[in-house]
Amino acid sequence: MQLLLKKSSNGLYDLSVGDMQLDVLASTLLFKNVKMTPDATHLDSLRKIDEAPNDVYTASFDELRVEGINLDDALTSKTMDYKLVKLVRPVIVIHHKKDGQKGKATNEEFSQRFLKEMEKLSIKKLIVEEGNVTIHNDTKKGAPNRLKHVSVVLNDFLVDSTTRKDKDRFLFAREGTLSFKDYNKPTPDGLYNLKIGEVKIKAPQQQVTLTGFSFTSPFDKAAFVKKQKQSKELYNVSFPSVIVNGVDWWTLLNEEEIVADVVDVPSGKLSIYLDRSLPPKNKMGNFPNQLIMKMPMKMNIAKLNISNLDFSYGEYNPVSQQTGTLYIDNVKLNVTNVSNMNTKPMSVKGIALFMHKVPVQADFVFDMASYKTGKFSAFIKMQGFEGSLVNSFVMPMGMMKIEEGSVQGTEASITGDQWKANGIISLLYNDLKLHLMEKDKGEKALDKKGFTTFVANLFVLKKDNPKDGKPARKEAATFTRNPHGGFFMLVF
Repeated sequence: MQLLLKKSSNGLYDLSVGDMQLDVLASTLLFKNVKMTPDATHLDSLRKIDEAPNDVYTASFDELRVEGINLDDALTSKTMDYKLVKLVRPVIVIHHKKDGQKGKATNEEFSQRFLKEMEKLSIKKLIVEEGNVTIHNDTKKGAPNRLKHVSVVLNDFLVDSTTRKDKDRFLFAREGTLSFKDYNKPTPDGLYNLKIGEVKIKAPQQQVTLTGFSFTSPFDKAAFVKKQKQSKELYNVSFPSVIVNGVDWWTLLNEEEIVADVVDVPSGKLSIYLDRSLPPKNKMGNFPNQLIMKMPMKMNIAKLNISNLDFSYGEYNPVSQQTGTLYIDNVKLNVTNVSNMNTKPMSVKGIALFMHKVPVQADFVFDMASYKTGKFSAFIKMQGFEGSLVNSFVMPMGMMKIEEGSVQGTEASITGDQWKANGIISLLYNDLKLHLMEKDKGEKALDKKGFTTFVANLFVLKKDNPKDGKPARKEAATFTRNPHGGFFMLVF
């Protein structure tokens, strides 16, 4: 076995065994304190001639159990047929290096060298229990990925002349699953933690299921704001599950790229909070198409489907000294071409409930070929509601109160970029009356601005649309972007 591993790995790995126990009657072989280590001198030599693999392993096992062994075959035959191979509590360290390395030592070449020594290796079931894996990406800075409670089950593992180039197999197995639990990785600035309760990988289906996904800050709103010098959004995201189909999971683990056919998110919560008491931050260049193109990791997701997402946006206004919160519930989004690897348009189609009850539809198209300008188009349609419904966030954020009236519906067709937006807007309403608000010094509550409210209602705001049987008014509008505001501030 030691000689076989040495030859099959092109001389890279050494194998040592602390103890070996053979039960002939039970056809079982038990290895204890097994260690597989790379030969450092030989690894350097392979790297100099560009023959080193992308991934170099160091592994140790408490136990390696082999069942179904035939002693005569093991000594005389060039075939290895086992019922079960079980690795107990392995500790594996992987050094991954892609940039600057061609990585010629692939699974295919390993099997080619193996088959020069043996005709076949067959294992009905290969199991890994309670493993711990540490992945060092030597081409990137930052802390390594640590995978705990790693479990692997491979069925019908076979290395022979028929499977050496079989692309439908996963690590030479007909099928398999790999999982790990309690994944936790803080962001470099310490403001957020990425946590995943369990990751399960199914092969050869190329499906990854994340359970208990969250990206949240360990700080509450006040503590988060204290750590900022400029106003910055606080994000908290949680998804009970995320299902990724058609994904190269190894490149994903190494944070090299996210390439997938379909990503499904059945439900989730997203909250954003912004305290505007701090100096504003210039947000030019942060539109969705711009942010995707700026991502350090390559991304190409053909379809992203999100259902039952509850979204809230809260904002503290230092003028009103109050916080307003906008709610959009039951969000359903269908997104195509989330990619920074091509320039096809990204389409976002969604429906939701505005402020818990009002149906709203929104369609966006982001021009990825013109991402530097942030070019986009949008269509937004909302059903009717009582005007007072929006006071909970309009009053603290916009210093305005809708006193009377109802909105019958609204539509907007918008085109724009990171500097401005142009649109045709239709707002249907009845008996609408508003009050402009102000905050008196030393007072907690907002007061009405009597004279400016009178002027606004009498000369600016028309009471009804449509009015007196006339066709509904549609207004052409141009909005210049506040550089301190984001995409949705411009659109909405």
